[in-house]
Amino acid sequence: MLHATLLRSVPRANSVLKTPPDTVRLVFSEAVVPELSQIALVRRDAQRVVIDSLRLPVANDPRDVHTLIGRVSAMQAGRHTVMWRVISADGHTISGNFAFTVESGSPEVAAPTASSTAPSSSGGIDTLVAPPTSVTDETRTVPVLASLLRGTGLGALMAGLGLLFFAATAGEHRKHAPRRVIVLLITVGAVLLVVHMFTWLVNISPTRSLSGDFIAVAFGSTVGRIELLRVSLALLALLAIALARRETLALIFGAACLIVSGAVGHPAAIHPYLSIPAKMAHLLSASLWLGGLLWLVWLSRCDAIACRAEARRVSSVALITVIAIFVTGSLETVLFLNSPGDLIHSAYGRLVLAKVVGLAILVGFGAYNRFGLLPRLDDSDTARRLNRSVSQELVIVTLVILIGGFLAYVPTPPSPQSSLPLLTGRSQ
Repeated sequence: MLHATLLRSVPRANSVLKTPPDTVRLVFSEAVVPELSQIALVRRDAQRVVIDSLRLPVANDPRDVHTLIGRVSAMQAGRHTVMWRVISADGHTISGNFAFTVESGSPEVAAPTASSTAPSSSGGIDTLVAPPTSVTDETRTVPVLASLLRGTGLGALMAGLGLLFFAATAGEHRKHAPRRVIVLLITVGAVLLVVHMFTWLVNISPTRSLSGDFIAVAFGSTVGRIELLRVSLALLALLAIALARRETLALIFGAACLIVSGAVGHPAAIHPYLSIPAKMAHLLSASLWLGGLLWLVWLSRCDAIACRAEARRVSSVALITVIAIFVTGSLETVLFLNSPGDLIHSAYGRLVLAKVVGLAILVGFGAYNRFGLLPRLDDSDTARRLNRSVSQELVIVTLVILIGGFLAYVPTPPSPQSSLPLLTGRSQ
C-alpha cells in the first residue's frame, strides 16, 4: 500500500533502447511535488561499482500533475538504473527504482561521474534510495511521532477553539468562561503543530536532517506553503487570545487554521475538489462538538444552574455537528476506499472502521444525554449523571481525534490500476 504509486514509465522497466532517451517520464497515481522530487540515473559495472551517475533536473508535465519529467543531457551505452524519490501532494514520501538498457550511447558528451555530481539541497545521490535491484517501490513506515503530534496538536486546538466559541456566545453565563483553560489548549495546539511541522520536514528529508537549503525548497513547494500557513494561523490565534485578548480574532484565525488543515494530507491528492471541503467541514464540526462537551464539564463544576441552562444549547449544536461529521466522514471514506472490503483488508480501512465505531458510541452518548437526561435535568442526581456521561464522551472523542492523526499518515488502499506491474519490453 502506497501513498503515490508509480503506474508507468518512459523508458519502460527492463526495456532496451537503441539510442538514449531525451527524458525520463514517471507517471504516478497521485499528483507529485517536483520541487521535492528527485530522479537519478546510475550505471554500474559487473561488480556493482558505480561507473557514472547523473542527477536529472525535474519538473511536472504542465498538462498532468501526476507526471514527473527528468531531462537527460547525455547517456552512455549500457544498463542504467533510474532511481527516483518523490513527495506526493499529500506530503508523503515514496521511492523506488527500475532499469533499462541503452545499446548506443552519446560518445560526444561524457556523463558526469558520481564524484563530480553536485549534491542538491534535498540530499545527494547516495541518499536517494537503496542500491537498485529491480522494479520496486519503497515507503517509510508510518511516522508514529508525527502522527501523535498532528492528532494531539489539532485536537488541542480544536478543543480550545470550540470551548472559546461556546464561552463567547454564552450570554449572561459568559462570566464563567475558563480563559486560562482556553489559552492553555490553544497554546498546546499551536506548539505541537509547530513541532509537527519540523518533524514532517525531517521525515521527508532524504538525509533525515534539515539544512537551510532544504527548508527553503520545502517551503517553496505548494505542500510546504500550506503546512507553513496552517502553523502561522495557529500561532496568530494564540497571539490573539493570549496577548491581544481578542476572542473574535482568535476564533477567526483558529477557524482559518482548521480550514487550511482540510487541504493537508490525503484530501490534497485524492479527489481534492470533494475531499478538501469535506475535511474542512469535518474539522470545524468536530471542534464545536468537542468544545461543547468541555463547556458543559466546566460549568458543571462551577455553576450547576448555568450548566443546566447551557446543556440544551450545546445539545442542539451537537445534533447538527454530529450529522455534519457523519456525512463528511462518510464522503471521505467513499472517496479514499476502493470497496467495502478495504475496511478490513487495509490498515487505513481498519483505522476508519475504529473511528466509525468511536463515532457510533458518541452518537449513543449524545442520544442518551439528549433524550434520557435533558428532560429531567432539574433533578440534581440527573445533573451528576450528565456530567459523568459527558466526561466519558470526552475520552472517546480524544481517542477518535488521535485516530484521525494516524489516518493522515497511513496510506490509503491502492487503486486496482496502481497495483498493476510496470510495463516491460523492448523499445524500438
